[in-house]
Amino acid sequence: MANSTPRDPRINRRRFTQGVAATAAAAGITAPAARLTGAQEQTTIKFWTHTHPPMVDLNTELVEAFMAENPDIVVEYEIIPNNEFATKMLTSMGTGTGPDIINMDDNQMRSIYMPRGLVQPVDPVALGFESLDALKAAYIPTALTGATDVDGAVYGLPSEFNVTAAIVNTAAFEEVGLDPAAPPASWDDVWTQGMQLAVRDGDTLTRRGFGWVYLHAGWYHNQLGTLMLQTGGEYVAEDGTTVTVNSPEMAAALGIWHDAIHVHGIEDPNVANTDSTVPYQDVLDGNIAMSFFNPWGMGLITPDAAIGENWSIVPLPQANPDAPVTPLYAYYFAINALTTDEAKKAAANKLIGYLTSVPDRWLAEVAFIQPRVGWEESEAALAMPYIDVWSSEMLKGQFLPVTPNAEQVDAIMMSTIQSSLLEAVPPQEALDAAVPEIETAISS
Repeated sequence: MANSTPRDPRINRRRFTQGVAATAAAAGITAPAARLTGAQEQTTIKFWTHTHPPMVDLNTELVEAFMAENPDIVVEYEIIPNNEFATKMLTSMGTGTGPDIINMDDNQMRSIYMPRGLVQPVDPVALGFESLDALKAAYIPTALTGATDVDGAVYGLPSEFNVTAAIVNTAAFEEVGLDPAAPPASWDDVWTQGMQLAVRDGDTLTRRGFGWVYLHAGWYHNQLGTLMLQTGGEYVAEDGTTVTVNSPEMAAALGIWHDAIHVHGIEDPNVANTDSTVPYQDVLDGNIAMSFFNPWGMGLITPDAAIGENWSIVPLPQANPDAPVTPLYAYYFAINALTTDEAKKAAANKLIGYLTSVPDRWLAEVAFIQPRVGWEESEAALAMPYIDVWSSEMLKGQFLPVTPNAEQVDAIMMSTIQSSLLEAVPPQEALDAAVPEIETAISS
């Protein structure tokens, strides 16, 4: 296993600039219409993803290579801006205008897409496996959890598998006399160190001691989810009908976030970057001393980032350091349930198999973990910055609980969280107010 010092902390971004340009335009990338001669027929499939420049870059390259190898298949690759992605994707699936291949996170897969029958179970043979058991055996035990229903049916292959750790700005730590090799183990430690690390210009917080990301509902879901795993909270009980969002455990989770702003003064959402193209922009710009971080975020740390090489990945601060827990989340390639044409299904499975056939490239070029068995021992993994931290945090990992009608509930919770963070509503009061709204949402 590699040690904590990266061989090269700047992930290879050979075509990062082109990826950013494509993302900014939310451009569709489509094969040239005339690839074949003679009477051979072409099959056209649609493939949609959210914006993430390094991912878009490699997807574009792989799609073009796939079409060159398979001239009978045309792939229409479309990139949807992050703030529009969830709504546009779900709407399109309901109207029959959606893509043949979706790339969706585990929260929505488990709470919306699978229960509503919007995606179809995987075809292991079409994906190149002898059986479903063989497919499962190819991946680490938790890899398919985010795309598996209560009956054990699997609906997708992971395009990225994430665990949450923390990133620290080592230069900021050294500037105030803190040792970046001794990061905070608990949230109480975060408050102590964060107050030393925070920098103000008058009333404006120019360097946040610990920073969160303030984008769409999915980000609020994942970040509060990180805290509620640690405190033992959940939005809805296991019975799927009892709303528990205002439990003491949930109030403790939201209280951590609230207190960073309104008690300890080390965080201010009003100065946070809100450009969803690069969610960790404040980290890259050196405006945050500590933050949550995921493996894919390393793909954004280019040589021209202000943070430079002054960063390290460390274990996540914990509500209870003696019983640490970190969240897992994943994105999956899945096939639209309405893609029933056999030629399109075959082409879609072939593309998914192709995109998941180069896990080392995804890891080396995008910092996406595709969790095949033994991934952490591959050459790309051993060269991955902070592989020991990512691997050890993954051992503590759990997927967040599934909430019925997650799209509605997450929208309610985003407003609830914002009321506490932006308007200083006490966490218990904010969560109490959310109960009737969530009860209505999950009963509809």
